[in-house]
Amino acid sequence: MMRGLRRRLLAAGDRGMTLPEVLVTTMLLGFLSALILGLVSSFSQTFSRDRAAADSTTVAAAGMKELTRVVRSGTELRLLGGGAAPSPVFVEAGANALTMFAYIDTQATSPKPVKVRFSIDAQRRLVETRWAATSTAAPWSFVATGAPTQTRPIARLIPVGADPLFQYLDASNTPLTIPASGFTTDQLRSIAAVRVTLTVQADDTERADPVQIHNAVGIPNRGISRVRP
Repeated sequence: MMRGLRRRLLAAGDRGMTLPEVLVTTMLLGFLSALILGLVSSFSQTFSRDRAAADSTTVAAAGMKELTRVVRSGTELRLLGGGAAPSPVFVEAGANALTMFAYIDTQATSPKPVKVRFSIDAQRRLVETRWAATSTAAPWSFVATGAPTQTRPIARLIPVGADPLFQYLDASNTPLTIPASGFTTDQLRSIAAVRVTLTVQADDTERADPVQIHNAVGIPNRGISRVRP
């Protein structure tokens, strides 16, 4: 009797899984694998997109900080050969480039202004170029335009077709229209503030949308009040 029972149990164990059981198991494993891979892929894409957006935000904030610092330090200067009247703060005021005089990164014992230009280069980077003063007191003179003292990128990458970097405001906060031929000296003198719109796409793969930040920067050294009743 025991031998017969053992043979029946062994026979039942040798049967294994049936074809329907194998198919159902395979389908379940495939479904679970696809679900897990989808979750991992979604998480990876979200993480990459968030990191790209964070990179663009960091780059834009650093570029805006430098722009704000320099523009706020803008100063009218007496230039060598320029007569008794001081030169305007801005030498050039364009939609995507500006050149100006400012007192920044100078020594307290012998302060000297610098001439600074912000522009977009061929690699779509926002570049800061500086020219040091060659004289020790007013009237000031500067290193030749073709021989900058320092050039460095402060933000990348400015997308093609981005909004203009600079808009100029008068004392009443009214935007000034940039003439095709550029501002005249009197028009340059009327600039009381600069509205900056910085658009950055720091991630080359463009996994996240560009980041855009805005700031309106006054020029305290000009002594122009932009507060109106």
